[in-house]
Amino acid sequence: MDPSKKSLIIAGLAGYGNQEDLRKQIEDICQEAFEGYTYLLYNDVQIALAGALANQDGIVVIAGTGSIAYSCLNGQTKRCGGWGYQLGDEGSAYWMGKELMKIYCQQVDGRLEKTKLYDKVKESLLLENDYDIISYRHHLQNERKDIALLAKINYELALENDLYALQIYKNAASYLGQLIEVLARDFHQPIPVSYIGGVFQAGEYILKPLEETLQTTSCYLQSPLYPPEYGAYLLGCMYTQKILKK
Repeated sequence: MDPSKKSLIIAGLAGYGNQEDLRKQIEDICQEAFEGYTYLLYNDVQIALAGALANQDGIVVIAGTGSIAYSCLNGQTKRCGGWGYQLGDEGSAYWMGKELMKIYCQQVDGRLEKTKLYDKVKESLLLENDYDIISYRHHLQNERKDIALLAKINYELALENDLYALQIYKNAASYLGQLIEVLARDFHQPIPVSYIGGVFQAGEYILKPLEETLQTTSCYLQSPLYPPEYGAYLLGCMYTQKILKK
């Protein structure tokens, strides 16, 4: 608690971006919640970038339930992706889960040869027959979250060297690479690119193809230096230093 209300609040909030109506709603809520305090609002991706690169210029790509890339260059920020699962989010855990189910259906049909993927999906989703996946998909309580969780199955299949699971990672890396490449056009020097999100828990299965995708650019991958919470702290320090200089 801070009865004197002298604390500086730094908030990194999902959805605080270019959509004006949602941005205004968030600002109104925070104005009421933080009344009397000095506070700064950022998108959650901005604090993630600040933490991952210690508040230095570069790019961060986030691939969790959704996907987005964000850059900072000379104090100017830019985004690419982050359109949500209905319009985009390619390379995200949701996208991977959807691809996994799509390939399962194609293997059921015979359009693709059956691999461990077929048995793993059927077993993991408790499907009594091949076509129960239709009702499984229809009755999901939280479509975005539940489908994103299927990315864990893809990781397990990658550990078993399933051809299609490995290809899903390669395709995901290609989509994430496109986000990075767009932002990289603004830079004229080697660019550090950090990464955050559950998809990257797959380690080399996603990082190696992403590195290969970026070979034709001046980008290089760098593991996150600090978590997003520390990024918020760094942004607060930068603000405080500006105030003290005045």
